[in-house]
Amino acid sequence: MGTNPMQDELITKRIMQFAVMEANDCSREDKLRDLFGLDINKSDPKEIHNADACMSRWRRTPEYEQAWKAEMRTWDFSDYRLARQVFRKAMKQDKDPWLAVNSANSAISHAGKRLFADESTAITVKIEGSMPEIGSPDDA
Repeated sequence: MGTNPMQDELITKRIMQFAVMEANDCSREDKLRDLFGLDINKSDPKEIHNADACMSRWRRTPEYEQAWKAEMRTWDFSDYRLARQVFRKAMKQDKDPWLAVNSANSAISHAGKRLFADESTAITVKIEGSMPEIGSPDDA
């Protein structure tokens, strides 16, 4: 007997919502309230324990990993843009020469990897020889 496809879809949506909430550093109280409808101060401790156990299981699912990585990637793009603005500003300032040089060095280092695809990281795999003949149980 299989599971209900609509129920599976609902669970997957809840897992993805949970992953997004965790990636955005939501509190345990918020997760319990939004995902399970539980009030941390008024709900039965057994229900809260069951919800915590459920969230723990969800963290081990592929849906969780996929949604968490997607949310983190969104933040990474935003943070990267902000970081670029900060070190461009630091690079152009005159008050602290060390900061300007360090920022310029970071810009050159990271841009080189993106622009020139740093060929020193290329790996070449060469396989030589032939496979040994193992035989089969019928040969014995």
